[in-house]
Amino acid sequence: TLEHMGYATPEQIERAKGLGASVSANIYYLHELSGRYAELSVGYERASTMGRLKTCFDAGITTALHSDFTMAPAQPLLNMWVAVNRINAQGEQMGPAECLTPNQALAAVTLNAAKILGIETFTGSLRAGKRADLTVLSDSPLTVDPMRIKDIRVVATVFEGSVAPIETA
Repeated sequence: TLEHMGYATPEQIERAKGLGASVSANIYYLHELSGRYAELSVGYERASTMGRLKTCFDAGITTALHSDFTMAPAQPLLNMWVAVNRINAQGEQMGPAECLTPNQALAAVTLNAAKILGIETFTGSLRAGKRADLTVLSDSPLTVDPMRIKDIRVVATVFEGSVAPIETA
């Protein structure tokens, strides 16, 4: 598994595919850092290519998202929002050709993450015979306006059959 996958050329992604690699990317860095990188170091063109997730998906590489907590927020919906919209902290869209679909982003934080961790036989998707560990959301990330994905609330979690509602103040 290639971790972070901050900068990779299409040729390197094809090589990774040929080697049977998977990718676990922290796309939050695109949101937090790409504007500053564009301004202060690598330039706009290179900064906008951080996290070429769509190229990885299109190549057939198992691609997941991770958070690097405590360096970045442990918020899968925020990671999905960044992967789908590619908006940096300055409000600019960076590399729109690399935007994932909501379905791809959901796979990246669920089943693909489980595959990379080697636990897909019992978690990562809802199937007969798997644990029914899941998160209950206020809205579907597949149907809301993509700009609202980060605003979806977690209502409850179900872990090993126990429901844990999320208390709101």
